[in-house]
Amino acid sequence: MTRRTATPTRRTPGQLGTVEQLPSGRWRAFYRRDGRKFTAPHTFSTRAEGTAWLASEFADRTRGTWRDPEAGRITLDAYADDWLASRPDLAPRTLDTYARIVRRWISPRIGTGSGSRGVELGTMHVGDLTPAVVRAWYAAIINTARDTAARQLARDRERTEHPARVWARSQGMQVAATGKMPTAVMHAWREAGEPQPQRANLRTVVPLDQAGATTAAQAYRVLRAILTTAVTDGLLTANPCQIKGAGQVAHRERGTASPAEVAQLAALMPPRYAAAVTLAAWSGLRYGELFALARRHVDLDAGTARVERALEQVPGHPIRFGKTKTDKSRRVVHLPAFVVDALAVHMAEHVAEHADALLFPMPDGTPTPNVRISVAFRQARAVIGRDDLHWHDLRHTGAMLAYRAGASLPEVQARLGHTTMRAAQIYAHAADDSDRVLADRLNALYGSSESMPRLRAV
Repeated sequence: MTRRTATPTRRTPGQLGTVEQLPSGRWRAFYRRDGRKFTAPHTFSTRAEGTAWLASEFADRTRGTWRDPEAGRITLDAYADDWLASRPDLAPRTLDTYARIVRRWISPRIGTGSGSRGVELGTMHVGDLTPAVVRAWYAAIINTARDTAARQLARDRERTEHPARVWARSQGMQVAATGKMPTAVMHAWREAGEPQPQRANLRTVVPLDQAGATTAAQAYRVLRAILTTAVTDGLLTANPCQIKGAGQVAHRERGTASPAEVAQLAALMPPRYAAAVTLAAWSGLRYGELFALARRHVDLDAGTARVERALEQVPGHPIRFGKTKTDKSRRVVHLPAFVVDALAVHMAEHVAEHADALLFPMPDGTPTPNVRISVAFRQARAVIGRDDLHWHDLRHTGAMLAYRAGASLPEVQARLGHTTMRAAQIYAHAADDSDRVLADRLNALYGSSESMPRLRAV
């Protein structure tokens, strides 16, 4: 029995490539380009099918959509590392956030509970990623993040601060943040009727069925950015991140503090940080801008604070001074006279005399880590029953107060150091009480009019 050999055939029309029959009777197709041979990934039942594949490859080359089949043979894990290393344009804190998202949500296997094998993007080749794979990964993130949020909520409930501790601080008593409560304090609390702190945050708690949305959106945005670069690099013909709205999330309604609440919060902070609350609320400075201020940045005579740098706090690295968020963030902010007065007292008591002395430093003069401020602010807001407030909400408060004082959108944009009008508009709605004012005017004009119809009781 003689062995059949592959029978070469003539070139297909237009020199598309070669189709030849194999000993098995099936057909193989290939073509050469730039000295390399490209063979179809599978064989064909007929010559016509092989010819059609060659024609498709030729059309892709003509349209500019052809992709080297060897491209994309790098794992997403390795490509993501290269992508992060090639982004010196990102701020250190942003780069660190992206790296943590890659390590936590993109590289490892996600969604292994309840008998599921999960999705592990990191070990897949970039060229093998498809919209279906991305959808499965996105769903796994939401489920995993939701489970994590449920466990965190249970832990938070266990760690809820004892109401006696909150009450004691509201009465001006000096109590430790943790540990056993003094007997005298507990006795006084019981004598006062065991008052419970207000829990304003209960109305803003995210339902568990919505938990994980922010985490999934952040991870999706990072993956989409990485794979957009992969398309540019020719590893993909199209970005497989095609889930509509997956990178968007409805943020919580930002809270604002009234002027009276700002004064209360400032009074409840450690003395060296009291003026920081006042300045944050009445200037709209970002946290990093505020705690990077030095004596030389404040002109008490002119009543201004000059923003020219920001603190950079990256976990695992020393705190350092860096650039502001944008070029427009470098600005001079004029302050109300009562804020200038508060700063003058603060600087006389807590700021060293040399020009580079920080305005709100640690006792040893070094930059204050945000965790220290977060702990103090959390305790202060609990006392006034505003657990829904975060430090960044003081910036929102500053914008709201400026709008209510009659500031225009461009003026607030400049004051807060926003690059676009859209950013400034985010804060505008909190101060927009024009419809309420209109209703009050209508009531004043017509509410007591004799011509108003009287409603009859049913």
